[in-house]
Amino acid sequence: MNTFSPEDNLDISESSPSSPGSPLGKIDLSGLIQFGLTEAVNDQFKAIIAKDSDLVPGRVTRVDGISTFVQTASVDYRAVSTFARIAHKDEFEIEPAQPTVGDWVLVRPGEEQNPDELELVLPRISLLSRKRVMRGKEQGDEQILASNINTVFVVQAATYFNPSRLEREIALVWGSGATPVVVITKIDLLEEGQDPTVAIAQARESAPDVEVFAASGITGEGTEPLRKYTEAGSTVVLIGASGVGKSTLVNLLMGQQTMETAEIRESDTRGRHTTVTRQLLRLPNGGVLIDTPGIRTIGLVSGSEDALAKTFSDVEEYMWKCRFSDCGHSSEPGCAIAEAIKSGNLSQTRFDSYMRMGRELQFEETKNDAAAKTDHQRRMKVVAKANRQRTKAEKRRKS
Repeated sequence: MNTFSPEDNLDISESSPSSPGSPLGKIDLSGLIQFGLTEAVNDQFKAIIAKDSDLVPGRVTRVDGISTFVQTASVDYRAVSTFARIAHKDEFEIEPAQPTVGDWVLVRPGEEQNPDELELVLPRISLLSRKRVMRGKEQGDEQILASNINTVFVVQAATYFNPSRLEREIALVWGSGATPVVVITKIDLLEEGQDPTVAIAQARESAPDVEVFAASGITGEGTEPLRKYTEAGSTVVLIGASGVGKSTLVNLLMGQQTMETAEIRESDTRGRHTTVTRQLLRLPNGGVLIDTPGIRTIGLVSGSEDALAKTFSDVEEYMWKCRFSDCGHSSEPGCAIAEAIKSGNLSQTRFDSYMRMGRELQFEETKNDAAAKTDHQRRMKVVAKANRQRTKAEKRRKS
């Protein structure tokens, strides 16, 4: 990733206005460096403004209904985004875009009483989104959380660690195109004699090949290694359930009280929901950070099979080594999964999570296709039968 320093000359088209209503001159984009401007983004802005010099480049810092807050090099805009489109390399296709925090965009300033309009959204290098879940059952539409992010801090509390949730969060991040990093917070609240090594070990099992850090947003312990992800040109997002300590961690990384925090409940040492909207913040060491409200449920979006395989790389290692290609992974001879679980090389819980999330993705892919749905139901019956047989076999062994 090529980034700029504040000393770089970022003047672009000589025939472009420097600000709305100003005489023709140069646009200086150096003000966008503090919002994560990269060389690639700068080049895209140059190409577009060469075709339409009235457009003003910037980055979305917040979305509030139909209003999109955009920070440009010198002016803050509150633009409507009714007709926003994706700006592809050679032409601006009629492809509607739902702006989100982190987007690089171009605003057309309104004249007289007309509102400013967000007209173009640059192609995203990453997009973090989830499937909304209605009442824990019916999956709803897709919710876009943030874009153009490099790293996602997946935050869990040492006092309330949830391995199965972490697996879903990691899959969500891998599917976005960003890199996940697990941050176990609230280590200062552990009781005497406890240490975070248990949660760290659980996190490493739930998130193979992902870096794991234990930290305290209150004392600052363990937070220094996190700063390497927040250097100039980098965008980092925090996700996690309500009350895991995201806002406290944000305040520490910001070096000031930026986000409101809530008191800890004595009953379960969990905090309360405090962040109510996603917003982009500038970090002292040059990067930018997006804090998000707590996510209650995590549904994977359609097409997340590769992300699932990456999240469960330990399961995938054995998945295709079975003697039979249609192995049900229960009592069949030569089943690599069953052998790995029996030998302790693979966790039964991990395998069950893998299969459960895989079925959710299959359902999402086939729910609007009658023929595919029937085939899916047939496969699910086979899986259910295999699970029943495995349960009976386990009971017999125990008796």
